[in-house]
Amino acid sequence: MEHKIKNKVEEPFSFKKRLESFRYAFKGFVWLFRFEHNSRIHLFSLIAVTIAGFFFQISKEEWALLFIVCGFVFAAEAFNSSIEFLADEVSLEKRDKIGKSKDLAATGVLIAAFTALIIGLIIFVPKIISLLN
Repeated sequence: MEHKIKNKVEEPFSFKKRLESFRYAFKGFVWLFRFEHNSRIHLFSLIAVTIAGFFFQISKEEWALLFIVCGFVFAAEAFNSSIEFLADEVSLEKRDKIGKSKDLAATGVLIAAFTALIIGLIIFVPKIISLLN
């Protein structure tokens, strides 16, 4: 079956349109933290890591690494939620390929979160051990 895609009419660049696009992104941001429970867990982890970072006076490089992996986790969570919404729009009945898509998207979040955990351990475990000695 051939799919026809309508040609998008190219509009001139507009700062107003670009600013409007931020409004949509902000709506998604609010939705992510208001309704996606796992995002709240990730946010709590980010707050805890930030407090620990100030306590242990981590380096600029360590701050950068932590915020990169935290951003990676939040982006993965947003993509996962997006895929789930689209999949549920297609069909609410159990369908094998939709289920696999959802599982793979959730796996992406798990990989991102596990990567963030490992980076956090690499940064903080030596500092905790030094503090205890």
